[in-house]
Amino acid sequence: MWRNYRISLSFANLIYLRAWADLIPLNSGHLYYRKTIPGFSLYFALMGDVLALSIPIFLLLWVAPALSSWLRRVLPVAAIAMVALAAGFLRAHLLHFVSAGILSVLLALLFVAASVLTIRFSSTAIRLMKGAALAATPCLAVTFVAPLFYLSGPSPLPPDPPLAKRLAGSPPVRVLWIVFDDWDQRLTFPDRPRGTTLPILDILADRSFVASRALAGEAGMPVSGMATAIAIPSLLYGKRALGSADADPGTRSILFAGSEEPTAFGSGDSILARVRSEGWNLAIAGWYLPYCRVFAAQATDCYWDERYDQASSASPRPLEAAVDETRMLFETEMYSPFGRSLVDARHFAEYQALLAAARRYAADPSIGVAFIHFNIPHAPYFYNPEIGRFGRRGYPDDLYADALRWVDRSVGDILSALRRSGLDSKTAIIISSDHPARLIQTLDPHVPFIVHLPGETAGMPSSLEFSALGTANLVMAIARGDVRSPAEIEKFLSRDRNR
Repeated sequence: MWRNYRISLSFANLIYLRAWADLIPLNSGHLYYRKTIPGFSLYFALMGDVLALSIPIFLLLWVAPALSSWLRRVLPVAAIAMVALAAGFLRAHLLHFVSAGILSVLLALLFVAASVLTIRFSSTAIRLMKGAALAATPCLAVTFVAPLFYLSGPSPLPPDPPLAKRLAGSPPVRVLWIVFDDWDQRLTFPDRPRGTTLPILDILADRSFVASRALAGEAGMPVSGMATAIAIPSLLYGKRALGSADADPGTRSILFAGSEEPTAFGSGDSILARVRSEGWNLAIAGWYLPYCRVFAAQATDCYWDERYDQASSASPRPLEAAVDETRMLFETEMYSPFGRSLVDARHFAEYQALLAAARRYAADPSIGVAFIHFNIPHAPYFYNPEIGRFGRRGYPDDLYADALRWVDRSVGDILSALRRSGLDSKTAIIISSDHPARLIQTLDPHVPFIVHLPGETAGMPSSLEFSALGTANLVMAIARGDVRSPAEIEKFLSRDRNR
């Protein structure tokens, strides 16, 4: 009996493979992006899940000899399906080596072959499965013992330092610099998916400076290789980041083009430090990068959150975490039989927090410059109950087109906050992206680039090709009052690109 329970316990542990992988200590590169790390709540939740699942598995093994022959043949297939489901989190890693379509076909063929062999040689299959479960018994230590050693130690994550004191000064022109992650110029404007309406962006473009050939900060490399972790520092420092390295979970060093020594992200001559040195109040809201951890000395208001995935989306409360970890066995970051996946829900809540911060900054007259880094239209795409998860025509264009509507709504909300506060006549808005969409095969390295100056009513389209790395200098020029018209924006960008 104990042998059967040991098999049951080990097999239950394998089914929660993805969940206990979340408890494995992360390296400094991963920790740098985390706002929280797994705690005892997740540990107790996972331990309870494994123990709870081991009981029905044990009962099935107990009654299996009395079951009909066809049921005894089906049970091993169900076991294979559960292990395959549990190992689904490995799919994201395999996609680095093979396309999603080919991988899906290979996995389906592998499952069918394993199921056929299991049914054909059921007795042998059951013996092999029991042997595999017993061989995996040491993995129980990873779930039940190992977390006690590293969870009981001090957190390796440094806390966010206190924010800077508010200053009395203010720039001649307030500037809101808004970056939408993964926002694509081609899919938003010239090749917009049919049926997609973006009324706010279209109206804003008609009365703003609009560049159709603004190059992403990482232009020169394939779009598929562009990354937020490099693109955002490049934009904030106004020079291309060539690479980065982590000294510890709280420090990332970045080597910029033209520099011999790396710069610690958050120090040095960033746009955010320059705003503070001018005596103006700076506000930051963003996701993925630990903005408030590294820029607290420059910001008087700050919000940030990590990029959620299945390793960080479970509830911090033990009972809810136990349910979440079980639920995530049946869903991916974007797809769920329950409608909205947990990662999707976290991503949406994060978006709402970012939008609330953006509205607050827009309406706060004491803030001279605000930098907002939105997590849209970046995946996972928010679930739309009207069209379901696969959209009207199919993946991925419809999902991205739906995400563009969130960009449009967000810009409208921020503009409304400006109008209600009466600060629209004193505020310039710069809207762009860190890199184009990477969900499709594209060679187009351009990003949207819209600049709306206070009181501007006549738009100016521009075909000037320049790098978005010049945005930081443009922010300062507009804030100081050195650039006052769309024509002066184009002239400034043309001059800046030739420096």
